[in-house]
Amino acid sequence: MHNEKMVARIREGGIAQGAVHVEGRNRLLQDEFGFHIKDKAEYALIASCFNPYLEPADMKAFACLLDHFEIDYTLLPKEYCCGDPFYLHAMDQKHEGDLEQADDLAREFFEENLKQVRAAGADKIIVYCAGCDLVFNHIRDNIPEEIIWHPTLLARFFQSGTLELQADFYPGCHRYRREILGNTPDIESVLAVLNKIEGLELNHLDETMCCMKPDQLDSLAASVLNRIIITPCSGCTMFLRKALADKGDFRVVMPSEVIWAAIDGHTL
Repeated sequence: MHNEKMVARIREGGIAQGAVHVEGRNRLLQDEFGFHIKDKAEYALIASCFNPYLEPADMKAFACLLDHFEIDYTLLPKEYCCGDPFYLHAMDQKHEGDLEQADDLAREFFEENLKQVRAAGADKIIVYCAGCDLVFNHIRDNIPEEIIWHPTLLARFFQSGTLELQADFYPGCHRYRREILGNTPDIESVLAVLNKIEGLELNHLDETMCCMKPDQLDSLAASVLNRIIITPCSGCTMFLRKALADKGDFRVVMPSEVIWAAIDGHTL
C-alpha cells in the first residue's frame, strides 16, 4: 500500500509536498532561478518536486543555459509529481500490487501534466530529474510528444566552452531504472557535453557501485581523487555529499553548473 497522504497531497497541489509548498516552490523557480512561465512554448519543462530544494545551484545554472541557448520553453502552471516515490517504495518493499498501483498513479499524474503541455502547444517535454525521466519513459505509451532528459537537450545545443578543472565523474548506477526499464538514462549525452569542455579532465568512478548501499558508498567515497565530483543524478549528489562531508573540502555538482561555468567563464 502506498502513502495515501502523499497521493492526496499530489492530487490537491500537484507536487509531492502538497499545496502548502506550491507558492514557495514557484517563487524559488521563477524569482530565484529565473525559469519562465508563459502561455505558449515549444518545450514544456518538468522541474520536479524536490530538485529545486536539493539542487538550487544547478537548477539556476540550467535556467541560465536555457536562456543562453534561446530555448522556447515554459514551466507548467500546476506541475504534478511524476510518481517516482511510489516506484522507489514498490521496488524496495516488493509488496504484491504496489508496482501496478505505482503505474496507475504515475499515469494519472502524467495525464494531468500532458493536458498542460498540450494547452501550451509544446511538442517536447524537458525533464530535469533522472527519476522523472525514468517514470515518463516507463508509462509514456504512444504519445507523440518527445520526452528529453535535460542533459540530452544540452548536448544538442552546447558546442564548446573552457574550464580548467580536474574532477571525478560518477554516472550513477541507476539500479531502479535498470530493473524497471532495462537501461540507463542518456549518460552518453552527459559525457558528450563534458568532453567538449576544453581544460576539463575527468577521473571516472566505478558506475557499478551504488550510492544507496552503505558499504558501496563508503568504497565510492574512498575512491574519489579530486575536490569536485560531477554526477547527473540528484539522488547521487545527496548521498555523496553526506559520505564526503567529514572527509575534506569536496563539492558534488551536477552537469549544468559545470557547463554554465565553461560558457560564462567563472570557476567552480
